[in-house]
Amino acid sequence: MIIKTARIKAFSLIEISIVIVIVGILISGISLGIDLYKDYQFMSARSLIQNSRIHRINDLTVWFETVSEKSFDKNQQSNNSKISTWYDINPNSNNKYKCISPSSDNNPIFIENSFNGFPGIKFDGNNDYFRCDNISLIGQEITYFVVAKRISNINYASVFSSLSPGALYDSNSFAHFRAFLENTSGKMNAFRNAWGSQISHPGNNIPYIATGIFDGANSIAYINGTKGLVAGSSGNFNISTLLIGTNWQNGQIENLYSGIIAEIIIYNRALRDSERIEVERYLSKKWNIKIS
Repeated sequence: MIIKTARIKAFSLIEISIVIVIVGILISGISLGIDLYKDYQFMSARSLIQNSRIHRINDLTVWFETVSEKSFDKNQQSNNSKISTWYDINPNSNNKYKCISPSSDNNPIFIENSFNGFPGIKFDGNNDYFRCDNISLIGQEITYFVVAKRISNINYASVFSSLSPGALYDSNSFAHFRAFLENTSGKMNAFRNAWGSQISHPGNNIPYIATGIFDGANSIAYINGTKGLVAGSSGNFNISTLLIGTNWQNGQIENLYSGIIAEIIIYNRALRDSERIEVERYLSKKWNIKIS
């Protein structure tokens, strides 16, 4: 009887060991499966970038996004890493732009899962911003697209803004603009020396696609494909600097943005409706944001 019990106990320990091994294999398999799925997602998104018509639409000037391997230094492409430089991926440009944070204190953070399983760049609303010099956006027309989500509202903050040579403000002439100037009323504006066209902000922690178009006579804004107010706006742009995550007031950084940015696309002309819709559909598919 004692021998029989010992055999049963021994057999039970063997069974437990086998179960532990199987569970370990299953967990490893699940983890591997998750990693493979993530790799597949990134491959699909990068293929979408490569095959999109973004760079085939004429007059693409700037293209910053967070999925491409070329967007950041490899050693910074991990969760919660500080990002010192955001690289322009415009394949039409031989001299690509770089957005650089002035110091490590100003570095925004790489957040691995921000939009549809893809990364974004988190700006804390206190110190984080990028500066991109030697930009050339000249003329009466501009179109820009922003994919972002706000964490908290900071009055008069913008996802990005522009400066002309020697300017003390980014809001006191028609030479530059803010995209999109936010306020406490729940609105955001394609701001250019006036409140300009206005759209309703979707709220905190809600991803959105915002589009701004200056066509030489008017400023037109869209939120997730829906048209907002139209305001008269004319005059020549003369943009030499982009500030991502902040504005520039009286010769200094002010009103920093609190939120996560995934993509910024700028064309040096007013896109036709068919072109705008095509870019918005690309962004909608990539970031899983519904458009009208």
